[in-house]
Amino acid sequence: MAGVSGGGNAPQCGDLRQASQALPSPSLHPARRDLKLPALMGISQSQNLRAPLVEKQRPYGIRVSLPPGDPFRKILGPEWHRSHWYPTPDERDAALTEMSRRHQYSRAGDKPSLVFDKIENLAESRGL
Repeated sequence: MAGVSGGGNAPQCGDLRQASQALPSPSLHPARRDLKLPALMGISQSQNLRAPLVEKQRPYGIRVSLPPGDPFRKILGPEWHRSHWYPTPDERDAALTEMSRRHQYSRAGDKPSLVFDKIENLAESRGL
């Protein structure tokens, strides 16, 4: 039975303290200054990016802003806005209709308090 244990200092079943001390430290341990990280990788899961990669021109947009007197202007600032860009005017118009509609889970008296403006990047849309 002496040959069954697999070695003289191998941890025995139930000896967790010795087994955990025998494990090497993690490879990305903050104290390991000598660790060299691999070269940057390409994007493997592009759907997880915060903003999609722009493969084509998107000259047609929607500018979303807050109306004057809106209480959120005190939090976000008077110049807050968000721009959404689309490759065609039809896609922009469909998105504008969807954005500006009354939300299906809104209460009876709720009204959207955002201002939607159509915008266009003339340099891209006219090839300038």
